[in-house]
Amino acid sequence: MKKLSTRFYLKGDKTKNGESAIYIKIILGSDSTTMATGQYISVGRWRVTKMLQLAKKIPSENSMKNYLNRMTEELQIIYTELLQKYPNKEITPIELKKVFLGKPIVKPKTINDVAKFHIDHFKKRVLAGEVAKGTEKKYERVFNIFRDYLSARGKMLNPLVDDITDTMVYDFDDYLRYERPNGKEKKGVNNNSAVKYIRNLKTIFNFCITRKFINNNPFEIYDNQLEEVETVFLDELELKKFSEVELPTPKLNSVRDIFLFSCFTSYAPVDAMKLTKKNIEIDIDGDKWIRAFRQKSKVKSDIIVLPPVEKIIDKYEDDPRCLYHGKLLPRYSNQKINEYLKEIAEIAGITKHLTWYVSRHTFATTVCLNNKMPLEYVSAAMGHKKITQTQHYAKLLDKNLKEETLKLKTKYF
Repeated sequence: MKKLSTRFYLKGDKTKNGESAIYIKIILGSDSTTMATGQYISVGRWRVTKMLQLAKKIPSENSMKNYLNRMTEELQIIYTELLQKYPNKEITPIELKKVFLGKPIVKPKTINDVAKFHIDHFKKRVLAGEVAKGTEKKYERVFNIFRDYLSARGKMLNPLVDDITDTMVYDFDDYLRYERPNGKEKKGVNNNSAVKYIRNLKTIFNFCITRKFINNNPFEIYDNQLEEVETVFLDELELKKFSEVELPTPKLNSVRDIFLFSCFTSYAPVDAMKLTKKNIEIDIDGDKWIRAFRQKSKVKSDIIVLPPVEKIIDKYEDDPRCLYHGKLLPRYSNQKINEYLKEIAEIAGITKHLTWYVSRHTFATTVCLNNKMPLEYVSAAMGHKKITQTQHYAKLLDKNLKEETLKLKTKYF
């Protein structure tokens, strides 16, 4: 607990009838603030009475002295009450001043308060169709992980926002990298997972600041960067093997169709699962298009229906699963999709680790760039706001490199 002290002084630029205003300085440790007392006295009398400590002969000065003493006593009472009311909060001189002036003190916020404030807002956005339910769950998960860290360190599970120090932020980073349970035996996550978890917390706290719910973001100090990851995609041969391999069950065939749908449209899971017949349009030339807004970027993305996509749409036109939900494709969870893709890859003899997003990378690299589609068109087709996002997917293929390099043979032979 910091000791409270006060000091009275004259403010020369504040005068009334030739007398100077008396101000009080409220001091707690190294922090302080000032406040007008509403009292005035001449500079001469202030000096003669040793700042009213020797005030005896003039009744008005005695009264003034008593008033200033009561101010100090009242501030001490307020400070004691605040310490009892908020035992885990560090009281500031400004908060003392506010309470003395009759202004309400803002109740200190905990991480649970921040989580509830953010998630309550996110639930509204989910109901409005602005964001996916999975995004809401992502933010809930990061708070649970932070609580796991607090528990592992023997700390309070619901600390005040102001009690989250710089040291704790980077200790949390260490916990994620080296100690967090990851499967049965493995511990720790990779750099990009750790950075994304803490960036998500930073985003949540910044949101609360913009809404005036809290005043500071303890995660703002975090500056670790994502590492570039090699993009996984299917080349032409692998795409052919994936398309033609014999599969033993209907569910694996359905998942393959869904994956191929994304390979030739670039649609992410949340977008593909929402498509209906209303998203199909035919232009004046008779070509079919899929027209829809991307969930993540909110960008309208128009994709021409290529023959492989049209075959898949026709295949599921009368499928009971699609008719029941009114969608173009059967519905599977991301977890099940990725689980079945691993099984399909093993059957097809593909050694790459397949997830749904490999299909999106395949669209950008093998389907588009490999066939000389300009990068800006690929960017528009993928629903990106910036072309730099597309460059993440655009990988230089050996085939194209060979074609361009062989042109040198005509010069150097």
